[in-house]
Amino acid sequence: MYFYVHRPADWSGFDPGNAEVILFGAPFDGTQSYRPGARDGPSAVRMALPNIEFYSLELDRDLEDLPIADIGDLDLTLDMDSFLKRVEGTVQEIRSMDKVPAVIGGEHTLTLASYKQFCGAKLVVLDAHLDLRDELYGLKISHCTFLRRLLEGCGSVDIIHIGGRAAVKEEWEYAKDKGLELYSVYGLGDASRRLKQLAESDENLYVSLDLDVLDPAFAPGVSTPEPGGITSRELFALLSKLEGVRLMGFDVVELTPRLDSSGITAVIAAKTTITLAAIACYDKNCL
Repeated sequence: MYFYVHRPADWSGFDPGNAEVILFGAPFDGTQSYRPGARDGPSAVRMALPNIEFYSLELDRDLEDLPIADIGDLDLTLDMDSFLKRVEGTVQEIRSMDKVPAVIGGEHTLTLASYKQFCGAKLVVLDAHLDLRDELYGLKISHCTFLRRLLEGCGSVDIIHIGGRAAVKEEWEYAKDKGLELYSVYGLGDASRRLKQLAESDENLYVSLDLDVLDPAFAPGVSTPEPGGITSRELFALLSKLEGVRLMGFDVVELTPRLDSSGITAVIAAKTTITLAAIACYDKNCL
């Protein structure tokens, strides 16, 4: 695994070497509606990464030599427009190198910017919430509204949403009206088969993983916990079904370390990051 000390704000002279996946942190939690602190998520993932085993039983591969470059965090800002522009610009630069961007949040609003370079690719969202509100507390752009804004901004987007169990009635109706494929926590078998179908297709894919898709028993350190979620074993079983897919980019969001007293949520975030990186590398034949 490769690590570079580099600021995403300055790309001059940056050489990714053999890296195929380029990771950066997006520390922002300016619209959190419940428990703030997700801005510290990237640092907690980096703390956990060197301390977990890299052999994946689900993928039956050693991930120790994954070609990942960690280019550091975006500069902290409290301005939403500036934050989204920085995320979008960084993803665009990574894409221009024909590399896979891996974004570590930070709140889920970042997907509104990180996915913009992939409009047209199928989007898989694992999340307890639908995030399809039109606004919340007077904000049109927030972690509760980003998916609705994404649909409006990208036009037709094929979205597969897994693990949803928390939304107001209007969001469920909007999702059905827009043709989202919805797999609740009670439909994980169907979701697993659908992900396997994707892996056997030649479609481009972007994955957005909100850690609150997990039950709070497994992931207490998230911004908006919701009871009745999936287990960590179920999560990695689902992700393993994607092996072989053309994964163009991904993000892991909503880790809130100050609420993660045991550090188990950070460990899960770290493992999901390297698992998704391995899946992206599989398509690029770099493992």
